[in-house]
Amino acid sequence: MTHVLYPALAAVAWAGFAVKLRDLRRGPNPARYAVCGALALLGSTFTVSTPAVWSWLDRTTGVANLAALWAHLSVVGFSATVQLLVLWWVNPTDLARRRTRARLAFLAVAAATMVVLFLAAGPTEPHATDFVATYVHRPHFAAYLLVYLAAFGLGLVDVVRLCWPYANMAGRSWLRRGLRTTAAGSVVGLVYCAVRVADVIGAQLDVDIRRWEWLAPIAASLGALLVILGLTMPAWGPRLSHIRGWLRRRRQYRQLQPLWSDLHRLMPQIALEPPVATPLRTLDRRLYRRVIELYDGSLALRPYLDEAAAGRAERIGARLGLRPDELSAVMEAARLRGAVRAYAHGEPVAPGADEATPARPDEGADLSEEVARLVRVSRAYAGSPVVAAAVAGREVLPAEETEVAM
Repeated sequence: MTHVLYPALAAVAWAGFAVKLRDLRRGPNPARYAVCGALALLGSTFTVSTPAVWSWLDRTTGVANLAALWAHLSVVGFSATVQLLVLWWVNPTDLARRRTRARLAFLAVAAATMVVLFLAAGPTEPHATDFVATYVHRPHFAAYLLVYLAAFGLGLVDVVRLCWPYANMAGRSWLRRGLRTTAAGSVVGLVYCAVRVADVIGAQLDVDIRRWEWLAPIAASLGALLVILGLTMPAWGPRLSHIRGWLRRRRQYRQLQPLWSDLHRLMPQIALEPPVATPLRTLDRRLYRRVIELYDGSLALRPYLDEAAAGRAERIGARLGLRPDELSAVMEAARLRGAVRAYAHGEPVAPGADEATPARPDEGADLSEEVARLVRVSRAYAGSPVVAAAVAGREVLPAEETEVAM
């Protein structure tokens, strides 16, 4: 399991480090340095914990299981970095400075104690995949493990305690999500700590600790992945929102096609440039133009608008219990569909028809609201049985169409 999980997590951590490293070009910032440091320490942890790297380090240095000490110290350093980062985020400078000194002093003592206990434990046989299970029976190593877990676990508790409440105050949505994801990763990290504490207790009671040993790498990997995502989320999250918004606008552009096609077929002059099936880089401009062209076409059809069809659509829709926005859409679609038919057949303008006006964007309404309204109208224009019945002069729908409309 560790042959796959740990190198994959190392790659993800170093990729996150590369993403955040680019942010340093925007100027020096303690928070950016801290995030970069945390990701580098996490990448170092999973790199040296990879069995192949572990064995290589043993051969190169001649110190058996040195990778274990390296990985554990890196984990403690990572926990401390995230802890201090959040401390500086949520506290005034003077208070953050005092609390930072206290935590750094505790971590320095813990790290020095770990080194002393590791050397005293004297593990001499390389064990890249079952190091803890092999040596946890030794008193010195059990003490080493407890010091490591205390330093790491207390840091995780502090991260959870600080991140979750601060997320509620964070203004940017991706920063808020990142803090909560980091807190969730820390909670999963505490599961790893619980497994390791169970190892120590079980070894002293002569219990076979290998029965639950598989939980440790899974908890460590999942927790680390969540923390990596949380720390980097403010960097890549807005880009994801941009892509998601682009895909939504592309879908809306295509949903406007049925209504636009009919208007363009009758009045090609409404288009200032040749139509494109799926614009890419010019999508926003094309979508804006499509809205304007639909309004221009509707304005040209004003003398032909079928108010009688709109009235029938309103009555049918009301009986079906359509929502107000749906009812408005089927009325507008019926009005326009009747107008398109009248215009195409050269029917005379009805008396007083010049007074009818198509729905216009509300004053101050943004483009997204108007696009959403026109999408509802276009979909009703193309496929609503209510619109089809109203334009055909019917006041009711057949039973099978009633089910579809609802």
